[in-house]
Amino acid sequence: MDQTAVRALVESLGSDDAILEETVRILRDSVPGYEDVPTESLLASARRNRALSIRTILDGRAPDPDQIDEPRTLMEERMGQGVSIVSVLAGFRLSMSVILRHLLDLAPRHGVAADAALTFSTLLWSLGDAFTTQAVVVYRDRSIAQAVADSSRRTQWIRDAVVGVLDRTQLHSGAATFELPLDEPVRAVRAEVAPGTTGDPVTRLQDWAERAGARALAAPRGEGAVGILTGDAGPVPAAAGVTIALGPPVPLADLRESFDGATRVLEAARRVGWDGAVDADRLSWRMGILTSPEATDLLHARHVAPVLEEGSFGELVLESLAAYLDHGMSIPLAAASIPVHVNTLRYRLKRYQELTGGNVHELETLIEASWALAAHRGTRPRPGDERL
Repeated sequence: MDQTAVRALVESLGSDDAILEETVRILRDSVPGYEDVPTESLLASARRNRALSIRTILDGRAPDPDQIDEPRTLMEERMGQGVSIVSVLAGFRLSMSVILRHLLDLAPRHGVAADAALTFSTLLWSLGDAFTTQAVVVYRDRSIAQAVADSSRRTQWIRDAVVGVLDRTQLHSGAATFELPLDEPVRAVRAEVAPGTTGDPVTRLQDWAERAGARALAAPRGEGAVGILTGDAGPVPAAAGVTIALGPPVPLADLRESFDGATRVLEAARRVGWDGAVDADRLSWRMGILTSPEATDLLHARHVAPVLEEGSFGELVLESLAAYLDHGMSIPLAAASIPVHVNTLRYRLKRYQELTGGNVHELETLIEASWALAAHRGTRPRPGDERL
């Protein structure tokens, strides 16, 4: 191959600015997304493509994908301008087509043989393949990095929103981004998975919300999850071993108030050993177990501690008392639920009265015993709970 003719050809190609103008025109006319790309940006990429083509011709071989930097430069620039990868690759192919057409037109003028021109054509298409391969790698890496960054921003916004540290502009901007309503009440929600229970708290929370007909925008927080619930959640139970605590519905600007409520609900649910979807309404008087520790300690000392002094038999007595209370003071139903004979249940209730001085037929005893037992249930280890 006549190297002098080849050098004359590439010098002519390098000074042929009609390539640049034609490339810009074709890109704007043919490729979606290029309408708003600045002209100077398109001219710069056309110059880079031409220089890369000349370098490939002079080297006599197409470069390996990881040997060229142009794809990264182009992908970073175009993705920042909002152009899709499909359009970027199509645009590069069109740019190379323009270069190749001008190359084939100039080759005879500089005495470059037809077989040499065909070789250059093959080289440039191989260059296009290498460019595409590297561009896809860059796109993948950038997309992953972008996804991680987006997830991090989303997580931080949720955490900041529920604790009330965002100003009005930040709050409304995030709400628009994550499609949260500004004119409807929302609820803060917290989720916790019991030790020994499989599943990510964020996923568990979102799954429950979807089944309940609502939507949870959730993020990890400590060992649990925190979220913002929109829509009316139906009476759908959460999975076993998962506690989902809901705060009261509030305007978005008052989300901190709902978060504080959800936190109190979660702490109360832990205290009484409840899981599932819970709120203050469901917990009812049990919320007082946490907020009135003096009353809780007093009732424990009166209705639980004397029974526990009986050891394992004391636990059976408390189990029988709990069954009696849970089944509307029905001896047959309570006995069947444990299960024991009705006479066994009566004997255990009698022993409870002897040990505590309470009367299972009096309202005050029933109220106090319910409070004390609810608190006691929450202090007992759950299966797989190594913290207790």
